[in-house]
Amino acid sequence: MPKRKAKRSKWTYGKRIKLPINLGDKGETYSEVDRISQLPDAILISILSLLSIREAARTCFLSKRWIYVWKQVTCLNFYDIDALYKPLKKRGQTTPSYNWVNQVLQMHQCPSLDAFRFCSSSTYIRPSSSEIDNWIEFGMQKRVQRLEIDLEAGRLSPFSYASYIFPDKPFRSPFGVSCIKSLKHLSLSFVNITGELVEHFLSNCELLEHLCVSCSDQLVTLKVAGSSLRLKFLQISDCMYLEKIEICAPNLVSFIYHGMLGFYDSIRLRHAPLLVNVSLAESTRSIVPTFLSVKSCLPQLVTLNLNLHMNLNMSAMVRHPEFPELTCLKDLTLNVVASDRQSLLNLTKLIERSPFLHRFTLDLRWARVPCLRNLQKVNKCPHQCLKVVKFSGFVGSSIDTELAMYFTENAVALETFLVDLRKVVVEESTLLSEFVTTQKQLRAARKRALQIGKKLPPGTELIVL
Repeated sequence: MPKRKAKRSKWTYGKRIKLPINLGDKGETYSEVDRISQLPDAILISILSLLSIREAARTCFLSKRWIYVWKQVTCLNFYDIDALYKPLKKRGQTTPSYNWVNQVLQMHQCPSLDAFRFCSSSTYIRPSSSEIDNWIEFGMQKRVQRLEIDLEAGRLSPFSYASYIFPDKPFRSPFGVSCIKSLKHLSLSFVNITGELVEHFLSNCELLEHLCVSCSDQLVTLKVAGSSLRLKFLQISDCMYLEKIEICAPNLVSFIYHGMLGFYDSIRLRHAPLLVNVSLAESTRSIVPTFLSVKSCLPQLVTLNLNLHMNLNMSAMVRHPEFPELTCLKDLTLNVVASDRQSLLNLTKLIERSPFLHRFTLDLRWARVPCLRNLQKVNKCPHQCLKVVKFSGFVGSSIDTELAMYFTENAVALETFLVDLRKVVVEESTLLSEFVTTQKQLRAARKRALQIGKKLPPGTELIVL
């Protein structure tokens, strides 16, 4: 007798399927419903908008129900367009082709976009300027609210340069201005854009709240000013030829600045009454002039992040009688390049000017292999509010040990003391290289951390990573 062929199960959209599931002695069956397929399109589109466009497109194979859903996503996330690159052979030559990206944009059916992101991290392969221009214009025509472009190009060194120039003319016309009015978030990395064009966006994008420009060689001067500005977040970093930023932003809350060439009058903070989060770094000079440029907002800061490159002479400035107390500061992070010739105890002057500090984080990089010397005497200055201290790059030398001892004697309300031994970096000229720690050195650092832990205030948790 010939065997019967097994019937294939049909797609049962919205139907009940009885599955024999053992629910105990009663042997009852449980009816299960395909509830995901019953969800409205709006919810399915919201879910797919959280995925990269490559992942979202793959859902079209699930069933007929899903074939067209991904084409209506409100967020187009091309996290790495280089993964979509395919060489196109034409007349015996191989040329780059991003046809898949272009096809996705042609098939997209949603009339507007919440977000449009694309990133290229390849050093040797990148889309042409005309292709990127078309992608940006596509996003603007869709009234995009969040535009993010990152053409990092591998960033082989801190001095990598941007080659792509952000298009200017399409956004000067009345139609172009109307297209950018919905923009709320603009983030450009390794994209050349002039200060004049950035100011054009600030003037015409009435909803713009987040602006980030990183690694732009054409940004020389920038004026962020206007009584009607809604801007809350501003980041300007690694712009090689930047000379001056003027800020007069009534709604600005967070400001991140990383200077490259070290112009001494680079920041002019005119008016920012709501500014509470500041992060400052300089690549080639002392951080002190940059720090003083935001002196007017110091009493209102809640979080402060400083990158101190071979510069611990800030203590002299902090001791100046006109230097204000950081009475609102709750979170202080210091990224310090330390050497065996400088004491980290100089940093305590800044900590002592922050009477209500709640959390302190120290990220150490070493200019050379630290040597052992006698510990310096620690000043007595009780901190009643400090609860969390974190050391990263701890090696157990005299330099970092004496600062750790400062907290064991002064942080009377300390709850958590975290010592991270996992990453130790030695900085040599402009290149960062990992400091090779032997198991013996690692055990010695761990032993020193445990010894420090024994002197912590009662009830403090010691965490050694």
